[in-house]
Amino acid sequence: MSDLCQQCGQHPTEGCRNWCGNYHPTVIYHHTTPRARNTDPATSHQAAATVTNVTDTQQLILEAYRAHGPMTDEELCQQLAVTTQKPVSVSGIRTRRSELVEAGRVYNTTDTRLTTTGRAAIIWAAG
Repeated sequence: MSDLCQQCGQHPTEGCRNWCGNYHPTVIYHHTTPRARNTDPATSHQAAATVTNVTDTQQLILEAYRAHGPMTDEELCQQLAVTTQKPVSVSGIRTRRSELVEAGRVYNTTDTRLTTTGRAAIIWAAG
């Protein structure tokens, strides 16, 4: 599949430099959390809020909280690295955790704990 402009049929790097205003990607991204931009209309925000899909990574995060209790992001990443036996993207885990917070599935306990670098970090828990 390719991302072609629906109006002119050209790939943006091969001719359609302006995306013609009617560009619609033909690629569908699975396992992504719908989000709306700050500049999107209210209906976009409402639609994004109604989606309840949980990605595989989000499910792993929820399971980690349920099995091991409240954790900082650093502790969560360490736990997921042990559990999955795979490299863990710290920024990716924070993003997925943040999406779970937005969805009301994870919450800020208002407590903090020091990280390995000595900085205070929020302790998060599954709701």
